[in-house]
Amino acid sequence: MVSEKNMSMRSVTVITVLAAFYLLASVRYFPGQPLETLLATLGHMLQSLPLLAAVTYLVVLVVRKVAGQVPSLFGIARIFLLIALGYEFLFALHHYTTVAGGP
Repeated sequence: MVSEKNMSMRSVTVITVLAAFYLLASVRYFPGQPLETLLATLGHMLQSLPLLAAVTYLVVLVVRKVAGQVPSLFGIARIFLLIALGYEFLFALHHYTTVAGGP
């Protein structure tokens, strides 16, 4: 059996790894310009936050309707980070194909 403490530690570890991947995916890198990198990254994160929060809220509402209970705080954080990673992936594809002039 898995104890509640181990389950909590596992949840914290998963959230930490997802958050690290999200931060890595959302970095807007400008070579040799650390301040510009920081400002562009923070600006991008602040612009995408309302959309990500709204989609997370809708997903939590659907989960609550289907399961009959609200997900835990770790569950909501996991949902948010998974949606955020998906958004960053799609945004990167868009940027690569249209803005950067990919193949």
